[in-house]
Amino acid sequence: IHNTAIEQITLNPPTENSRGLRFGMFPQIRNVILDGMEAAFTGEMTAQAALDQAVQRGNAILREFERTVR
Repeated sequence: IHNTAIEQITLNPPTENSRGLRFGMFPQIRNVILDGMEAAFTGEMTAQAALDQAVQRGNAILREFERTVR
C-alpha cells in the first residue's frame, strides 16, 4: 500500500542532507552519537560518560525538534 512512498524515499542514494530524513533531526543526532563514540574510543571519556552525554545532547535536539514542528 505504501510502496510508492518508500520507493520515492529510497530512489536515490542518501546524501548528507537526506540521511535520517524520516526521523526529525537525525543527521544532527547521528553526529552526536559519532562524537560520543570517538570520545570513548580515543579515551577522552569513558564509554558510559560518552553514552550519557550523547543521550543528553540527543534529547535536547529532539526537544528542539518538537518545539519547531507543531
